[in-house]
Amino acid sequence: MTAAIAAPRVPGKFTIIDALEDPHLLGGLAPFHDLSTWSKWIVFLKASYGLPLDDDELPIFRHHTGRSVYDPPPGGYPENVCVVGRQSGKSRVAAAVAAFEALRTPSEKDGTAVYAILVAQDSRSAINALFSYAWAPFDQVPILQASVSEKRATDFSLKSGVVVAAYPCRPGAVRGIRIRSAVVDELGFFISTSNRPTDEQMLVAIRPALSMTGGKLFMISSPAGKTGALYRIFQKNFGRDDSTTLVWKGTAAEMNPRHSAADLARMKRDDPVGFRTEMEAEFKAGTSNFLDSDALGACVVSGRTEMRPIKGVHYSAFVDPSGGSKDAFSLAIGHEEKGRVIIDLVRGWEAPFKPTGVVAEIKDVVKSYGIHTVTGDRYAGEWPREQFRAHGIEYKVSALDRSKLYLEMLPLVNSGAMELPDNPTLIAELERLERRSAAAGRDRVDHPPGEHDDLANSAAGVAWLLAPGTDDPLRHIF
Repeated sequence: MTAAIAAPRVPGKFTIIDALEDPHLLGGLAPFHDLSTWSKWIVFLKASYGLPLDDDELPIFRHHTGRSVYDPPPGGYPENVCVVGRQSGKSRVAAAVAAFEALRTPSEKDGTAVYAILVAQDSRSAINALFSYAWAPFDQVPILQASVSEKRATDFSLKSGVVVAAYPCRPGAVRGIRIRSAVVDELGFFISTSNRPTDEQMLVAIRPALSMTGGKLFMISSPAGKTGALYRIFQKNFGRDDSTTLVWKGTAAEMNPRHSAADLARMKRDDPVGFRTEMEAEFKAGTSNFLDSDALGACVVSGRTEMRPIKGVHYSAFVDPSGGSKDAFSLAIGHEEKGRVIIDLVRGWEAPFKPTGVVAEIKDVVKSYGIHTVTGDRYAGEWPREQFRAHGIEYKVSALDRSKLYLEMLPLVNSGAMELPDNPTLIAELERLERRSAAAGRDRVDHPPGEHDDLANSAAGVAWLLAPGTDDPLRHIF
């Protein structure tokens, strides 16, 4: 077998499964030494290339595709979509597909380059990670090292004339090249630097280039919201026996059995909504209640509105400033006790008020708890810093916005590791918080239109300051 594949590309009948099983090819990579943990991926790849499935593999195919029969077109499906949970091994598989396609792609008769491309979210870390996976077999497997003619920062050329290249999710980046295969990683999260989705436009740019070569398109992604290209393709093709687009769906645990059951249980407890999307590969609904009312109620200490300062206890404070005409100016103070976050005090100054007067009042409160530094958001530029500095209090800017603060607080509430005062306004604000699926699947947590979350924001800020990892200097911008 080894002698037959010493050329820069594999023979035509050599399959991707052969390449994964061969220690002189993709099987030479450490992650693929034991293919038993990749069994579901093996079935997906077999189906994608139209390879025979045995009696044990057919039920797996039906379960993950929603189809009743296995009847692939000759050579497999031209477009293949895999919607899976995070840490399923999807980027490793995506890169293996790109490497295999590069090896089996014939040289162009006129000597021009033909591409096997990988497309990742428009960030250097994502592109570098995906490219490093694709480069690994050509860097680590001796027989494949000989097929490389040149390596550059985000692409390398084979002696056959094939170029393996990683691109950002910018449609213009892939125009003008001949594409033999395309692997699109995390399609559900493609967004430009100006916060505009680029998923549809990216596919529009890739498909014509593939049609000229008869190449394959693979889209491997975690799900996002119920919008965009990934969801549209899923809705149209999943479970359709007559579709020429293969859509596969699997949870993180199904696709990667190395996940710890204890870790999965903890993640599900800490954030059930996020778990369904991130790990169970379910598309998000548009809007949902953020906090479970029973979990929130369990955190409220009945009858305890405020706790007086205790000597020797270290306290932290978070403020949500306001200009005094509309929103409340709020303050929360808390401390950590035996691994639990205790919110000692939450106060709000309702509009209208004079902001300088509120700052003076807050100064008296925080100093009574031995606090000389408060944290808040970027509200009004330098104004909060100047006002608090005049009273001998340092104002630090939080590195997280209010939405992220709420998401950080969620595990504390769901695990019962937080104590909240019996403050009706605070509890009402927390109960009404909404979780929305925003651009590229990013969750946003905020109050409903026309309502307020001033007290809730301050409480979430203190929880974040006191949660594990509070010594991280990146918690503040300056």
